[in-house]
Parts: sequence; C-alpha cells; structure tokens
Amino acid sequence: MLSIDQFLRFISVPAVMAAFLIASQVSGAGIFHSSPMHFASE
Repeated sequence: MLSIDQFLRFISVPAVMAAFLIASQVSGAGIFHSSPMHFASE
C-alpha cells in the first residue's frame, strides 16, 4: 500500500498539470503566450 507521502506526491503531479490547463483555458491566450511584447505590439 502507498504511504501518505507517496500518495500525495502521486496526486499532486496531475493536479498541478490540470491547474495549468484550466488556467490557460480560462485566460484564453494561455499563461505561456501572454508576454509584455505581445501587448505592446497591439
């Protein structure tokens, strides 16, 4: 059986990835694409 530490580590990895996915969907453009140069060019 997994220990508590292994279980939390196993759960947290997909949870962080899902959080980035949800954040990029909500913001529309995405976290990684929104740079100051992008806004300055508009």
